[in-house]
Amino acid sequence: IREELVAAPHTSLTAPLSKHRRLATVGLPLDELKAIKSAIGGTVNDVVLTAVSGGLRALLLGRGEAPPAGGLRAMVPVNVRPAEEGLALGNRISSLFVQLPVDEPDPLAAHLRVRAETRRLKRSGQALGSSTLLDLAELAPPVLHAVLARSLYGTRLFNVTVTNVPGPQVPMFAFGSRLEDAIPLVPLASDHAIAVAVLSLDGQVVFCLNCDRDAVPDAPVAAEGVRETLDALLRVAVAVT
Repeated sequence: IREELVAAPHTSLTAPLSKHRRLATVGLPLDELKAIKSAIGGTVNDVVLTAVSGGLRALLLGRGEAPPAGGLRAMVPVNVRPAEEGLALGNRISSLFVQLPVDEPDPLAAHLRVRAETRRLKRSGQALGSSTLLDLAELAPPVLHAVLARSLYGTRLFNVTVTNVPGPQVPMFAFGSRLEDAIPLVPLASDHAIAVAVLSLDGQVVFCLNCDRDAVPDAPVAAEGVRETLDALLRVAVAVT
């Protein structure tokens, strides 16, 4: 059964949205994410997903809510453009649906689960299958577009969007001034009260949690959970090197 066809668990993070937003951020050097990846395996994106898992776990526990046993499902945009189309115009973006192990209290064990999950999904070709569905949507009559959009991105499919964007690792300037910081932002999907964007730029990484202000007034709890998970993984990395 494809992951897209299995309903995501219901939590308090599925809620109607207000007009107001609240951001919470966590920053760290990119070298720390790379050190974790090199020491315990996987990719930088696996480390990102593990950190987000820790943040969401802290948020649910802080609300007195039991984290779902199978985890929360993240919709993770991925680039499916073939290498031969590297200079072509337009986007070639699809999605992976990754289970975030919010039920796992140990950060290292959570990372190993994320690593195994992303490997399995990449081997399964899930992103390419979703890309085919999106390609077919372009051929559908306009009256069907809304139906297809709800089928692809409805609340039953995922709990949170997590996007990781690698930016240029050199200093950037505008009008003679050096860019010191950048805060990434991913919009909230309907009835999804939190989304996470991660940006690496000039040796630094910023996690930005975009939250509905009314549904997630405790956004700093999630940000602190991300920070604590990264700190724990870094301690493991230092211990094994």
